Amino acid sequence: MRRSLVAATAASVLLLTAACGGSSDGASGSGGSTDSLTLAAITPPTSFAVGEMASSGPEDHYYQAVYDKLLNLDADGQPVPNLVTEWSYDETGTRLSLTLRDDVTFTDGATFDAEAVKANLELAKTKTGEAGSALRAVESVEVVDATHADVVLSRPDPSLPQALARSSGYMASPDALGSADLETNPVGSGPYVLDQDASTPGSTYAFTRNEDYWNAEAFPYDSVEVRFLDDTTATLNGLRSGEIDGIAATTSDLVAGAEQADLTVTTYTNGGIEGLYLWDRAGALVPALADVRVRQAINHAMDRETIVDVVKGGLGQPTVQMFGPSSPAYDESLEGTYDFDVEKAEELMAEAGYADGFTMSMPDASPVFPDEQAALTEALASIDITVTYEPITGDQFVGSIIGGQWPANYFNLTAGSPFEMIGLALTQQSPFNPFKTSDPTVDELIGRAGSSTGDEQAAALQELNAYLVEQAWFAPWDAAEAGYVTAEGIEVEPVQGLSVPPLANLAPSGS
Repeated sequence: MRRSLVAATAASVLLLTAACGGSSDGASGSGGSTDSLTLAAITPPTSFAVGEMASSGPEDHYYQAVYDKLLNLDADGQPVPNLVTEWSYDETGTRLSLTLRDDVTFTDGATFDAEAVKANLELAKTKTGEAGSALRAVESVEVVDATHADVVLSRPDPSLPQALARSSGYMASPDALGSADLETNPVGSGPYVLDQDASTPGSTYAFTRNEDYWNAEAFPYDSVEVRFLDDTTATLNGLRSGEIDGIAATTSDLVAGAEQADLTVTTYTNGGIEGLYLWDRAGALVPALADVRVRQAINHAMDRETIVDVVKGGLGQPTVQMFGPSSPAYDESLEGTYDFDVEKAEELMAEAGYADGFTMSMPDASPVFPDEQAALTEALASIDITVTYEPITGDQFVGSIIGGQWPANYFNLTAGSPFEMIGLALTQQSPFNPFKTSDPTVDELIGRAGSSTGDEQAAALQELNAYLVEQAWFAPWDAAEAGYVTAEGIEVEPVQGLSVPPLANLAPSGS
């Protein structure tokens, strides 16, 4: 069986799963020309409908071609103006005031204004994916006038500006919202327009320049093509020949193959935390996981240094924390909490009454991540935890997690800020808290962090982080790094906290 590459993403999420082949037919890449840019993506677009699009990940280039976001992120992952030119919270942190551009029109002729913002955000917050989850604190959007809108919150949410620079901030024409046609026929105000005649759904998506776009100089290419291509060999061949200009590479084999082919690999911290995610902390499916000593034992059984060096090819920083090294929640002193110690892990298992271990089921990720799954299996087997792996398709993977099908599984959850990670995984409303685990200490610390600023906020976040580590809510391996592979003549500028560099950050060399 060949090795393939396809992603199923949700929230700031990137998890690669098995899939069948893509196509390498079509126009050649740009090779540094501004005429066209041809990119490969490891998954086709889920939907072009607002709120139903995949989370920030490999599908972003499809959406960024046709939709503007309210805000963008700079190289450090911080919000910067886009459709919104200015923003500020009131003293309570429960009202975010937005000032909007007055020169933007959707491709169907509708005007971008405060009413369009209201329609998009209030629709998106009803959805269940990353976009909707990030807008859970939004009660309503009030139109002040055409260029001013106030987002009214039920509680302080410092992460909202970052969410508006990700999938929650995509703006579609208000006249197209709610239409079934929007799922396959996007109507935005972005730099390009989907060329339906030149596209093949599920395979190739062709975009031509939007001649009325307000920020055309930010997008140097006259046309963009994004191909669903999940085969590593075909991808490398396309990059070598110049048929493909770029692709995100999150597996060490693709990075190694690209380097051996003398292709440019730009590595960067993508905000992902990779490892074993312990969803069933209340023991609904596997009673043993309700015991903190079992969760701590699992953490001690993980040889993080070896996993990063051997399995990940050095792409990552070993960690026991769910907040990356650049996060204000990160505390370096916590890294010694769960040193690799099988003897200690066995003692904890015995204290919890599981000296003979137990059995649990997980989804099978081996078609794409055989080395990662082998490392996970070996670590759990060392403390007599037997895993039964069940086959699952890529399009079912994330939904099965959110639906509470698994007690735990290998995963990589991407977040650009501590509050984004909180929203994705730590509250009862979080999509990646499938068993709706609640803890008074966690809730209190989240509330304290959300209602404070500066040093006080950082202290609350670090206290939250320490508690999560102590209680072993998760068993992370590393703060992940990613690579973006580009052909000759293409430059790329990654953004910290994003798994895929923005489309606007790809340009001809020397431009």
